[in-house]
Amino acid sequence: MLPAERYNNALAQSCYLVTAPELGKGEHRVYIAKQNDKPVAAVLETTAPDGYSGAIQLLVGADFNGTVLGTRVTEHHETPGLGDKIELRLSDWITHFAGKKISGADDAHWAVKKDGGDFDQFTGATITPRAVVNAVKRAGLYAQTLPSQLSQLPACGE
Repeated sequence: MLPAERYNNALAQSCYLVTAPELGKGEHRVYIAKQNDKPVAAVLETTAPDGYSGAIQLLVGADFNGTVLGTRVTEHHETPGLGDKIELRLSDWITHFAGKKISGADDAHWAVKKDGGDFDQFTGATITPRAVVNAVKRAGLYAQTLPSQLSQLPACGE
C-alpha cells in the first residue's frame, strides 16, 4: 500500500476518524504515515458507492502532493468473471494506480479509457473500473487536505 521506505512509524498507532463525503458515507479510518514524526502520506478507507453490484470498499495510499502510492480492494460484490478483476488475486489491474499523480479535480487522465482517461476497463465491465477510478481519485484529492486537519481529527478508539 505504501512503500516501506516512505515511513517509519506504526500506522495502526496513527489512526484517525474522518467523516468526509469524498470518502463515502459515514466514518472512515485514515492512517497517517510519518517519517521521523513528520506526516508524509496516508492510507485512507474509502467507498466507491457506484459499483455494478453495490458499494466497493477500498484502501488508498496517497502522499499529500497528489500521488497515489497504492490501492487495494477490501470488499466488493461484483460479478465473478467480470467486475471481480479489481481483486489483486485475479488481476494486476488494481496495481496500476501506484505512482499516478492527480493534477486536480478536473484531471481527465483519471477516468477509464472509454471515457477518455488512462485506465483500462474490463471487457464487458466498465461500471466497476469507472467506480474504482473515481473513488481512488476522490481519496487522493482528499489526502491533500489532511495535513491541515490532523490536529482536529479524533483518534481511532477515542
